[in-house]
Parts: sequence; structure tokens; C-alpha cells
Amino acid sequence: MKKIISSVIILIVVLLTGVSISKSDSIKYNNTMNRLGMSDNAVVLHTKSKKSLTSAVKELDKKKLSSYQIIFFEKDNSDMGFIYSHKKANKLPVTAGRYFSQSDFSSKIPFAVQGKDSNIENYKPQSQQYIKFGKRYISVIGNIGFNGAETLNSQTLISLSPNQPTNKLKLNNVITVLDGRAASSKESYAKIKKVLHVTSSHKYSPQSDDFNNVSSDNNGELYMVGIVLLFILAIGMEFYILVPLKFDLTRSHLTGDLKNNYRNGLLLRYLIYTLVPYIIGFAFANWRIVIISHQTFNMFMASSMIIAVLIGIYQIFFVKKVD
Repeated sequence: MKKIISSVIILIVVLLTGVSISKSDSIKYNNTMNRLGMSDNAVVLHTKSKKSLTSAVKELDKKKLSSYQIIFFEKDNSDMGFIYSHKKANKLPVTAGRYFSQSDFSSKIPFAVQGKDSNIENYKPQSQQYIKFGKRYISVIGNIGFNGAETLNSQTLISLSPNQPTNKLKLNNVITVLDGRAASSKESYAKIKKVLHVTSSHKYSPQSDDFNNVSSDNNGELYMVGIVLLFILAIGMEFYILVPLKFDLTRSHLTGDLKNNYRNGLLLRYLIYTLVPYIIGFAFANWRIVIISHQTFNMFMASSMIIAVLIGIYQIFFVKKVD
């Protein structure tokens, strides 16, 4: 009966691990969405240049640079941004329509995507939706949004292209955020800083109005600590299952082939009580629990099952006989 209870606990541990990884994934994904899909390496570039955004994009397009994405947020309203991508497009979740494709960043016509909670008024005279920027109406090709991601849901992004007419918005009127390989490439980064006349930079953080560095929020680390504790609990249950089996073995007086057959039988019983709940839990978690970090979950399962087998072999086949 104790072995069955231990097996049930192992099954529960696997399911709780799946839930913990799922919760951690949800927090990380939500934080990423609030960063508009940008990585932790994204940087804010400070400049006092009066160069227009389209002029800057045209100059950047002529340079040989690593892939990057750059967003120019209006200083007066950071919920409005102008985006340009070079061989890099961070996909954001859409609730309707589509997100930008790479071809949009070479088009002569600007397009827009708008968050579901955006406060920028849109117009829909017929089937096509528009927003007004200056004296121009811009087609909204898609609506972006994700539950709990307030920054994303309130955002409006307009595509930039080196082929667009020059607009009046200048670099000193926006907050420039760079992301991609170019941010970590010394050569590309230096070229971008030169074109934009960058005076200083810092890590991008959407938690503050000027995107300055602030203490980071929970990124799912607490759930990862829980996973480690669950891993230790699973190993403890494996040892607990072995206690009565090991006791039976130490009290036996068998020798030769009889002893080996008896050990094999004990090992088989042990593996049934440990591996079967692991397999059932793994199958159920993949079926019913939404997991993004499959590699983490698979690593947990593989490590737990390998350790379970090694513990069983060592304890049963290398245990010392006691009188």
C-alpha cells in the first residue's frame, strides 16, 4: 500500500511540475509581450539629432548591418511607435488581421497595427480600418493583443521604410529602442550609433515612462525553485519505495542464480512503481497542460527517470547483505 501511495505522489509531482513550468512560461511570455517581443538585450539609444526618422532609416538601409529591429516611441505618448526591421521581425500575437511582414518595411506606404486597448482613434468607413497621423490616414492591417499584457494592448505601431516620403518626426522627439544581433555586434552597433548620433544608451525596460532601468518584476523564478523542490521530492519517493524491497533482499539467504533472479524481480517491481507514474504523468501533462518550455519539462522527466533507474540498480544489486 505504501508503494502505491508513493507512486501516486510521484504522479502528482510530475503533474505539479508541468503546471509550474506552464505558469513560469506564462509569466515569461507575458513579460515578453509587454516588451513588444524585444529581448533582454534591447537598448535605448539617446540622441539629440534633428534628423527625421525616414532619413535615419534610409541611411541605415545603406549600411551593411546585422539583423535588427528599431522602434521610435513618441516622447509625449509612448503608446505610439514607429517600427523598422532589417532581416528581423518579432512576431506579436494578433487578434485580427496580420502583423507586419518584412516586405512592409520596404513599402512606399506605411501600415499600422493597433493594440486592442489603444486610445488612438481609428476610422472604418467601409471594411478597412484606418488611423490618422498628421494629415494622413494609415491602413490598420492588424490588431495585436494578449491577456494581461497592458503595454502591448495599448500600443500602436506604424511601419517605416527607406522608400517612404520624409516625415516631420525627428529623432530628438522620440525614444529609440534597438534590438537584434546588431545590438551585440560591435561593428554594426557602432555604425547605428554614428547614423543616429547616439550620445548614450541603457538597457530597455518598458516599466518606466522613459524606458529606463528599474528593478525587474517576477519572471517565473519562484516556479523554477518549486520545480527543484519537486525534483527532490520525487527522488525521496523513489528511495521510499525501495525501503521494503531492500529489506526483503537483505533478509533473504539466496545465493547464485536464485539470488540474481530474486534481485531482477525486485528491480522490475521497483521500476513499475516508479517509471509507470512518470510515464502516465508525462503523457497527461502533454495532453492537458499548455507548456512552452518543453525542453525544461523533458529534461526534468529524463533526469528523474534516469536517476530512478540508477538508484534502483545500485540499491538492489550493490546492497550489502546483513544478517
